[in-house]
Amino acid sequence: MSNKKTLLTCLLAGVLPVSAWSAGGHYPVDDSEIGDPADFAIEAWFTRYDGNNSEYAILPSWRPGLTPVELVAGLIRVEEDGDTFTRFEPAAKWQFSPVAPGRLGTAVYLEVGIEDSDWTDLLVNFPLSYELPDAPLVLHGNLGWIHDRTGRDNVDRVFVGGAFEWSLTEQFDLIGQVYREGADEEVESQLGLRFHFDHSFEYLNLAGGRTLTGDDKDWFFTVGFGLAF
Repeated sequence: MSNKKTLLTCLLAGVLPVSAWSAGGHYPVDDSEIGDPADFAIEAWFTRYDGNNSEYAILPSWRPGLTPVELVAGLIRVEEDGDTFTRFEPAAKWQFSPVAPGRLGTAVYLEVGIEDSDWTDLLVNFPLSYELPDAPLVLHGNLGWIHDRTGRDNVDRVFVGGAFEWSLTEQFDLIGQVYREGADEEVESQLGLRFHFDHSFEYLNLAGGRTLTGDDKDWFFTVGFGLAF
């Protein structure tokens, strides 16, 4: 399995809150929001890459009471070039300031990657979110650090990314992201639509992504949804 795909599966679990402005678990660029107090949420998705590569993910999350912390336990099944493995990704997000019109939201996100009972990688990410006061638009920026403990080359990487979420109507959002996992990795992007619903079934995500640089500009497509209880 390539280093790039290992780190990508780590990053894909970087967003768990099922909130109005959440980017969605398959979007690597995180937001600074967390769920409502005592909320329990589940996010799931399926992503298909070029060839026979795909991944299935389910990510339950919970905010204990009034604390500014959200806890996550992600489970991801990856199929790549005929090989199959499962990742467990416990994580937590601590919110320093919530998002509000005209105010910057800030948080820190910590995630551990475990494969076959071995601790393989660590992600520390600092998401920033800003909601424009006079427009239905939220902007996100990320700066993170990835440490790979498996002994591969370039074991430490800087993750950078930017994103927007534009509410086209009360039921539809347009989400766009551009991100990079390290100086020697390619720039990747995603663009998708989110359809909002009522009650426990909160939303449905449809998204497509592509590598923007390098010789192999691969495509990938995702279907995901979010539940809240």
